[in-house]
Amino acid sequence: MPQPLTLEMADLMALASDAQRLDNPPGQIPPGALTGERVSRQQGRGLNFDSLRRYQPGDDVRLIDWKATARLRTPWIRLYNEERERPVFLLVDQRLEMYFGTRLQMKSVAAGNIVGLLAWRSWHDGDRLGCAILGDDELALHPCRAPKRNLMPILTDVQRINAQLPAHYAQHPRQTVSLSDALQRIVRLLPSGSWLGIISDFHDLNARCDTVLAHLRRRCEITAYVTLDDLHRRLPPRGQLSAYYQDVSTTLNLTSTLSDRVQQSVTERLSQQQRRLQRLGITVKTVVTGEAVLPQLQQEDVHAGKRI
Repeated sequence: MPQPLTLEMADLMALASDAQRLDNPPGQIPPGALTGERVSRQQGRGLNFDSLRRYQPGDDVRLIDWKATARLRTPWIRLYNEERERPVFLLVDQRLEMYFGTRLQMKSVAAGNIVGLLAWRSWHDGDRLGCAILGDDELALHPCRAPKRNLMPILTDVQRINAQLPAHYAQHPRQTVSLSDALQRIVRLLPSGSWLGIISDFHDLNARCDTVLAHLRRRCEITAYVTLDDLHRRLPPRGQLSAYYQDVSTTLNLTSTLSDRVQQSVTERLSQQQRRLQRLGITVKTVVTGEAVLPQLQQEDVHAGKRI
C-alpha cells in the first residue's frame, strides 16, 4: 500500500506493472491524427527525413534536395515518413501547498504516483522522457532522453524532493520557485511536437503562466492533471472539523450555511481554473486524493470544455 504522507521508492518501482494498464499512453500519437496503421513511405507525407531518391515525373518539386542535386548533377528528392511516437515531458509540483490531504493520501503523494505511472508507461513504450520536479526551493530538471537512462534519476529526484516536505511543513519556508518560473525554465527543454503533462493543484496559476502555456501549446500537446483533496469537492454538511498545523490544532464548527458558502466559493474557483486551462487548448484531468490514482487516469479526458 502507498504511504499516505510521503512517497517510498519501492512504491514508485511497483507502479511499473500498473503503467501497462493505461489506456492512452502519453507518448502515443492519438488515433486518427495520422492515416493508416504503419509509418508512411510516401514522399512529402510526414516530418521525419527518411532517405533520398532520384526525381521522377510527377514528384513535388518542393521536395527537391538542392545540395544533393548540385553534387550529383541530377535531380534528387527527400523522402519523409510520419512520426508515431513523441517525447514525453512531465512537470510535477512537490511544493508545500501539495502537502495536504484528508483521505487516503497527500496531494503530493498522488502527484508522485501520477508521475510514476506516466514515466513507467514511457519506459515500456520506449518514448524519450524528460521531467521537471518543482520543490519549494529548487527545480530539478531532466532533459528528454531515452527512458532507460532517465527513468531512475527522475523517480529518485521525485522521491527525494517529496521526502523534504515534512521538514518544510515544520519550518514553513518562503516559496522561492513559482509555477510560472518552472514553465519558463522548461521551454528550452521541450522538443517541438512533444507531449507535456503538468501535475499540480495550480494554486498559483496566473497571467504569466497563461503567456508561457500559450507559447508551449503552439509547440506541443499539454495535459493538466489538477490534483485536489476531497474537501475541494465536498465539505461535510455540518459538524466539527479538526485541523492541525505544526504544533497548533483547532476545531471549526461547521454549519449548513457556512458549508454551502465555502463549497460555493471553492467550486467557483476550481471552475474558473478549469475554464482558464481549457481556453488555452489544454486537456484537463482532475485527480482526487481520496481515490486510487490509476482508475482516475483511465477516465475520459476533458478538453476545451468537451468530453473526448
